[in-house]
Amino acid sequence: MTHINKTDSIRTTIFKAILNGDYAPGDKLPTEREMAELTGSCRVTVRRAYEQLESARILHREQGRGTFVSSHSGGNPEACGQIALLTNVSDRFALEFIRALERELIDADMLLILRLTDEIPEKEEAAAIDLVGKGVTNLIIWPSGQTFPENTFARLRVLGANMVFFDRMLPGGYADYIGLDNDDAMAQLFQYADGKGLRNPVFVTHSDLKADSNIMREKAFIRNCQSRGLSGKVIAVPQRSSFSARPVEIDGDATVFCVNDDMALRLLPFCPNQLLLGIDGLTDRIVSVKHPMAEMARASVASLLNQQRKGIRWKAARNFFKGEITNV
Repeated sequence: MTHINKTDSIRTTIFKAILNGDYAPGDKLPTEREMAELTGSCRVTVRRAYEQLESARILHREQGRGTFVSSHSGGNPEACGQIALLTNVSDRFALEFIRALERELIDADMLLILRLTDEIPEKEEAAAIDLVGKGVTNLIIWPSGQTFPENTFARLRVLGANMVFFDRMLPGGYADYIGLDNDDAMAQLFQYADGKGLRNPVFVTHSDLKADSNIMREKAFIRNCQSRGLSGKVIAVPQRSSFSARPVEIDGDATVFCVNDDMALRLLPFCPNQLLLGIDGLTDRIVSVKHPMAEMARASVASLLNQQRKGIRWKAARNFFKGEITNV
Protein backbone atom coordinates (compact mmCIF):
# COMPACT_ATOMS: atom_id res chain seq x y z
CA MET A 1 0.00 0.00 0.00
CA THR A 2 1.37 3.45 -0.93
CA HIS A 3 1.90 6.26 1.57
CA ILE A 4 -1.05 8.11 -0.02
CA ASN A 5 -3.37 5.12 0.39
CA LYS A 6 -2.23 4.61 3.96
CA THR A 7 -2.92 8.26 4.71
CA ASP A 8 -6.39 7.95 3.18
CA SER A 9 -7.04 4.88 5.30
CA ILE A 10 -6.04 6.62 8.54
CA ARG A 11 -8.01 9.73 7.64
CA THR A 12 -11.12 7.62 6.93
CA THR A 13 -10.67 5.71 10.19
CA ILE A 14 -10.56 8.94 12.19
CA PHE A 15 -13.49 10.40 10.26
CA LYS A 16 -15.66 7.37 11.01
CA ALA A 17 -14.60 7.37 14.67
CA ILE A 18 -15.81 10.97 15.03
CA LEU A 19 -18.99 10.20 13.09
CA ASN A 20 -19.77 7.24 15.35
CA GLY A 21 -19.20 9.27 18.49
CA ASP A 22 -15.91 7.72 19.59
CA TYR A 23 -14.54 11.27 19.62
CA ALA A 24 -16.92 14.16 20.31
CA PRO A 25 -16.39 17.83 19.35
CA GLY A 26 -13.64 19.19 21.58
CA ASP A 27 -12.18 15.77 22.46
CA LYS A 28 -8.43 15.27 22.36
CA LEU A 29 -7.16 12.63 19.92
CA PRO A 30 -4.28 10.24 20.61
CA THR A 31 -0.82 11.57 19.88
CA GLU A 32 0.74 10.77 16.51
CA ARG A 33 2.75 7.98 18.15
CA GLU A 34 -0.30 6.54 19.92
CA MET A 35 -2.46 6.71 16.80
CA ALA A 36 0.31 5.03 14.78
CA GLU A 37 0.35 2.17 17.27
CA LEU A 38 -3.45 1.91 17.28
CA THR A 39 -3.64 1.76 13.47
CA GLY A 40 -0.47 -0.18 12.76
CA SER A 41 1.03 2.64 10.71
CA CYS A 42 3.91 5.08 11.05
CA ARG A 43 3.94 8.55 12.61
CA VAL A 44 4.54 10.22 9.23
CA THR A 45 1.35 8.69 7.85
CA VAL A 46 -0.65 9.76 10.91
CA ARG A 47 0.84 13.26 10.69
CA ARG A 48 -0.32 13.55 7.07
CA ALA A 49 -3.80 12.33 7.99
CA TYR A 50 -4.03 14.80 10.88
CA GLU A 51 -2.85 17.63 8.62
CA GLN A 52 -5.45 16.82 5.98
CA LEU A 53 -8.23 16.67 8.57
CA GLU A 54 -6.99 19.95 10.01
CA SER A 55 -7.13 21.53 6.53
CA ALA A 56 -10.73 20.32 6.29
CA ARG A 57 -11.39 21.99 9.70
CA ILE A 58 -12.42 18.66 11.22
CA LEU A 59 -9.43 18.76 13.58
CA HIS A 60 -7.43 21.57 15.11
CA ARG A 61 -3.97 21.36 16.65
CA GLU A 62 -2.69 23.36 19.60
CA GLN A 63 1.03 23.73 20.17
CA GLY A 64 2.06 21.88 23.30
CA ARG A 65 -1.44 20.53 23.96
CA GLY A 66 -2.23 18.14 21.14
CA THR A 67 -4.80 17.46 18.43
CA PHE A 68 -8.52 18.01 19.04
CA VAL A 69 -11.80 17.43 17.25
CA SER A 70 -13.07 20.82 16.12
CA SER A 71 -16.07 22.24 17.92
CA HIS A 72 -16.86 25.02 15.45
CA SER A 73 -20.33 25.38 13.96
CA GLY A 74 -19.42 27.08 10.71
CA GLY A 75 -20.71 26.19 7.29
CA ASN A 76 -18.96 23.94 4.82
CA PRO A 77 -17.66 26.19 2.01
CA GLU A 78 -17.10 23.35 -0.45
CA ALA A 79 -19.48 23.58 -3.41
CA CYS A 80 -22.00 20.76 -3.73
CA GLY A 81 -24.45 20.30 -6.57
CA GLN A 82 -26.90 18.17 -4.64
CA ILE A 83 -29.23 18.49 -1.67
CA ALA A 84 -30.59 15.57 0.34
CA LEU A 85 -34.06 15.73 1.87
CA LEU A 86 -34.86 13.49 4.85
CA THR A 87 -38.61 13.13 5.05
CA ASN A 88 -41.57 10.83 4.51
CA VAL A 89 -44.19 10.68 1.78
CA SER A 90 -47.10 9.54 3.90
CA ASP A 91 -49.05 12.80 3.91
CA ARG A 92 -49.94 15.61 1.56
CA PHE A 93 -47.98 18.24 3.49
CA ALA A 94 -44.69 16.41 2.97
CA LEU A 95 -45.47 15.81 -0.71
CA GLU A 96 -46.24 19.49 -1.27
CA PHE A 97 -42.87 20.46 0.17
CA ILE A 98 -41.06 17.83 -1.92
CA ARG A 99 -42.66 19.19 -5.09
CA ALA A 100 -41.82 22.78 -4.19
CA LEU A 101 -38.24 21.86 -3.32
CA GLU A 102 -37.78 19.90 -6.54
CA ARG A 103 -38.89 22.92 -8.59
CA GLU A 104 -36.39 25.13 -6.78
CA LEU A 105 -33.54 22.68 -7.32
CA ILE A 106 -34.33 22.32 -11.02
CA ASP A 107 -34.11 26.10 -11.34
CA ALA A 108 -30.82 26.06 -9.40
CA ASP A 109 -29.45 23.21 -11.56
CA MET A 110 -29.00 21.01 -8.48
CA LEU A 111 -29.94 17.40 -7.78
CA LEU A 112 -32.40 16.22 -5.13
CA ILE A 113 -31.57 13.12 -3.11
CA LEU A 114 -34.66 11.80 -1.31
CA ARG A 115 -34.24 9.64 1.78
CA LEU A 116 -37.43 8.28 3.35
CA THR A 117 -37.20 8.29 7.14
CA ASP A 118 -40.86 7.52 7.99
CA GLU A 119 -40.89 9.93 10.95
CA ILE A 120 -38.65 7.57 12.93
CA PRO A 121 -35.82 9.35 14.81
CA GLU A 122 -33.42 6.41 14.51
CA LYS A 123 -33.89 6.31 10.73
CA GLU A 124 -33.38 10.06 10.47
CA GLU A 125 -30.13 9.86 12.40
CA ALA A 126 -28.87 6.84 10.45
CA ALA A 127 -29.75 8.43 7.09
CA ALA A 128 -27.95 11.67 7.96
CA ILE A 129 -24.82 9.80 9.08
CA ASP A 130 -24.84 7.66 5.94
CA LEU A 131 -25.26 10.64 3.62
CA VAL A 132 -22.50 12.71 5.22
CA GLY A 133 -20.22 9.68 5.25
CA LYS A 134 -20.77 9.43 1.48
CA GLY A 135 -19.87 13.06 0.94
CA VAL A 136 -23.33 14.65 0.73
CA THR A 137 -22.84 17.97 2.49
CA ASN A 138 -26.26 19.67 2.15
CA LEU A 139 -29.16 18.27 4.18
CA ILE A 140 -32.75 19.43 4.63
CA ILE A 141 -34.49 17.57 7.45
CA TRP A 142 -38.22 17.34 8.08
CA PRO A 143 -37.95 15.90 11.58
CA SER A 144 -40.21 13.37 13.21
CA GLY A 145 -40.93 15.73 16.08
CA GLN A 146 -39.17 13.60 18.66
CA THR A 147 -36.08 14.76 20.52
CA PHE A 148 -33.06 14.69 18.27
CA PRO A 149 -29.66 13.56 19.59
CA GLU A 150 -27.88 16.90 19.72
CA ASN A 151 -24.40 15.37 19.86
CA THR A 152 -24.92 13.43 16.64
CA PHE A 153 -25.95 16.49 14.67
CA ALA A 154 -23.19 18.58 16.23
CA ARG A 155 -20.71 15.96 14.98
CA LEU A 156 -22.27 16.09 11.53
CA ARG A 157 -21.73 19.84 11.46
CA VAL A 158 -18.07 19.38 12.38
CA LEU A 159 -17.74 16.73 9.68
CA GLY A 160 -18.92 19.14 7.02
CA ALA A 161 -22.73 18.97 6.89
CA ASN A 162 -24.72 22.10 6.07
CA MET A 163 -28.18 21.59 7.53
CA VAL A 164 -31.65 23.11 7.49
CA PHE A 165 -34.57 21.92 9.59
CA PHE A 166 -37.94 22.47 7.91
CA ASP A 167 -41.00 22.82 10.15
CA ARG A 168 -41.71 20.97 13.39
CA MET A 169 -38.48 21.14 15.40
CA LEU A 170 -36.23 24.07 16.31
CA PRO A 171 -32.62 22.82 16.10
CA GLY A 172 -29.67 24.02 18.14
CA GLY A 173 -26.80 26.02 16.70
CA TYR A 174 -25.89 23.28 14.24
CA ALA A 175 -28.64 24.05 11.68
CA ASP A 176 -30.85 26.78 10.26
CA TYR A 177 -34.62 26.63 10.66
CA ILE A 178 -37.37 27.36 8.14
CA GLY A 179 -40.94 27.36 9.40
CA LEU A 180 -44.34 29.02 9.51
CA ASP A 181 -45.00 32.10 11.64
CA ASN A 182 -47.44 30.31 13.92
CA ASP A 183 -48.27 33.42 15.96
CA ASP A 184 -49.41 35.19 12.81
CA ALA A 185 -51.28 32.11 11.57
CA MET A 186 -53.27 31.78 14.78
CA ALA A 187 -53.97 35.51 14.84
CA GLN A 188 -55.45 35.27 11.33
CA LEU A 189 -57.67 32.37 12.36
CA PHE A 190 -58.92 34.18 15.47
CA GLN A 191 -59.63 37.33 13.48
CA TYR A 192 -61.72 35.28 11.06
CA ALA A 193 -63.50 33.49 13.94
CA ASP A 194 -64.32 36.84 15.57
CA GLY A 195 -66.42 37.70 12.55
CA LYS A 196 -68.20 34.35 12.69
CA GLY A 197 -69.25 34.52 16.32
CA LEU A 198 -66.27 33.06 18.17
CA ARG A 199 -67.29 31.16 21.32
CA ASN A 200 -66.05 28.35 23.53
CA PRO A 201 -62.72 28.05 21.67
CA VAL A 202 -61.04 24.64 21.72
CA PHE A 203 -57.58 23.74 20.44
CA VAL A 204 -57.13 20.11 19.34
CA THR A 205 -53.51 18.96 19.21
CA HIS A 206 -51.49 15.74 19.24
CA SER A 207 -50.81 13.79 22.40
CA ASP A 208 -48.04 11.71 20.84
CA LEU A 209 -46.20 14.18 18.60
CA LYS A 210 -43.93 16.49 20.57
CA ALA A 211 -43.16 19.15 17.98
CA ASP A 212 -42.06 22.73 18.55
CA SER A 213 -44.45 23.92 15.83
CA ASN A 214 -47.40 22.33 17.68
CA ILE A 215 -46.29 23.91 20.94
CA MET A 216 -46.01 27.34 19.28
CA ARG A 217 -49.55 27.01 17.90
CA GLU A 218 -50.94 25.97 21.27
CA LYS A 219 -49.27 28.90 23.03
CA ALA A 220 -50.55 31.30 20.37
CA PHE A 221 -54.07 29.88 20.83
CA ILE A 222 -53.91 30.47 24.59
CA ARG A 223 -52.62 34.04 24.14
CA ASN A 224 -55.41 34.88 21.70
CA CYS A 225 -58.00 33.48 24.10
CA GLN A 226 -56.58 35.47 27.01
CA SER A 227 -56.51 38.70 25.02
CA ARG A 228 -60.24 38.23 24.41
CA GLY A 229 -61.05 37.28 27.99
CA LEU A 230 -61.97 33.75 26.95
CA SER A 231 -61.20 30.46 28.66
CA GLY A 232 -59.75 28.39 25.86
CA LYS A 233 -59.68 24.63 26.20
CA VAL A 234 -56.83 22.43 24.94
CA ILE A 235 -57.38 18.73 24.25
CA ALA A 236 -54.76 16.27 22.98
CA VAL A 237 -55.48 13.13 20.99
CA PRO A 238 -53.20 10.66 19.18
CA GLN A 239 -51.81 11.85 15.86
CA ARG A 240 -53.53 9.13 13.86
CA SER A 241 -56.83 9.26 15.72
CA SER A 242 -59.81 7.65 14.08
CA PHE A 243 -62.85 9.38 15.56
CA SER A 244 -66.19 7.64 15.89
CA ALA A 245 -67.92 10.64 17.48
CA ARG A 246 -67.23 14.20 18.50
CA PRO A 247 -64.85 14.21 21.51
CA VAL A 248 -66.82 14.92 24.66
CA GLU A 249 -64.47 17.81 25.49
CA ILE A 250 -65.74 19.75 22.45
CA ASP A 251 -69.04 21.52 23.13
CA GLY A 252 -71.65 21.50 20.41
CA ASP A 253 -71.29 25.25 19.79
CA ALA A 254 -67.49 25.43 20.19
CA THR A 255 -65.17 27.07 17.69
CA VAL A 256 -62.55 24.40 17.00
CA PHE A 257 -58.96 25.31 16.20
CA CYS A 258 -56.99 22.31 14.96
CA VAL A 259 -53.23 21.87 15.07
CA ASN A 260 -53.28 21.10 11.33
CA ASP A 261 -55.64 20.36 8.46
CA ASP A 262 -55.35 16.60 8.89
CA MET A 263 -56.78 16.85 12.40
CA ALA A 264 -59.57 19.14 11.19
CA LEU A 265 -60.56 16.75 8.41
CA ARG A 266 -60.74 13.86 10.86
CA LEU A 267 -63.11 15.87 13.05
CA LEU A 268 -65.21 17.34 10.23
CA PRO A 269 -67.75 14.47 9.93
CA PHE A 270 -68.55 14.78 13.64
CA CYS A 271 -68.70 18.60 13.79
CA PRO A 272 -70.76 19.39 10.66
CA ASN A 273 -72.33 22.55 12.06
CA GLN A 274 -69.29 23.92 13.86
CA LEU A 275 -66.55 26.23 12.71
CA LEU A 276 -63.39 24.15 12.23
CA LEU A 277 -60.14 25.95 11.53
CA GLY A 278 -56.78 24.46 10.56
CA ILE A 279 -53.21 25.19 9.52
CA ASP A 280 -51.61 23.87 6.31
CA GLY A 281 -53.92 25.15 3.59
CA LEU A 282 -54.00 21.85 1.73
CA THR A 283 -57.78 21.35 1.49
CA ASP A 284 -60.73 23.47 0.37
CA ARG A 285 -63.06 21.86 2.92
CA ILE A 286 -62.07 24.04 5.86
CA VAL A 287 -60.76 27.53 6.55
CA SER A 288 -57.03 27.21 7.00
CA VAL A 289 -53.73 29.10 6.90
CA LYS A 290 -51.65 27.93 3.95
CA HIS A 291 -47.89 27.52 4.19
CA PRO A 292 -46.05 29.51 1.51
CA MET A 293 -44.38 26.32 0.26
CA ALA A 294 -42.59 27.79 -2.75
CA GLU A 295 -41.15 30.60 -0.65
CA MET A 296 -40.10 28.23 2.12
CA ALA A 297 -38.49 25.77 -0.32
CA ARG A 298 -36.61 28.65 -1.93
CA ALA A 299 -35.46 29.83 1.49
CA SER A 300 -34.28 26.32 2.41
CA VAL A 301 -32.04 26.14 -0.65
CA ALA A 302 -30.81 29.70 -0.11
CA SER A 303 -30.00 28.87 3.50
CA LEU A 304 -27.76 25.97 2.51
CA LEU A 305 -26.02 28.05 -0.13
CA ASN A 306 -25.54 30.79 2.46
CA GLN A 307 -23.88 28.29 4.80
CA GLN A 308 -21.50 27.37 1.99
CA ARG A 309 -20.80 31.00 1.18
CA LYS A 310 -20.16 32.14 4.73
CA GLY A 311 -18.18 29.09 5.82
CA ILE A 312 -16.67 29.57 9.26
CA ARG A 313 -18.54 32.89 9.64
CA TRP A 314 -21.95 31.18 9.46
CA LYS A 315 -24.22 31.33 12.50
CA ALA A 316 -27.51 29.46 12.80
CA ALA A 317 -30.67 31.43 12.00
CA ARG A 318 -34.40 30.89 12.37
CA ASN A 319 -36.66 32.10 9.57
CA PHE A 320 -40.43 32.30 9.99
CA PHE A 321 -42.78 32.90 7.05
CA LYS A 322 -46.29 34.30 7.12
CA GLY A 323 -49.05 32.17 5.64
CA GLU A 324 -52.30 33.19 3.96
CA ILE A 325 -55.75 32.29 5.18
CA THR A 326 -57.76 30.36 2.59
CA ASN A 327 -61.37 29.36 1.86
CA VAL A 328 -62.82 32.35 3.72
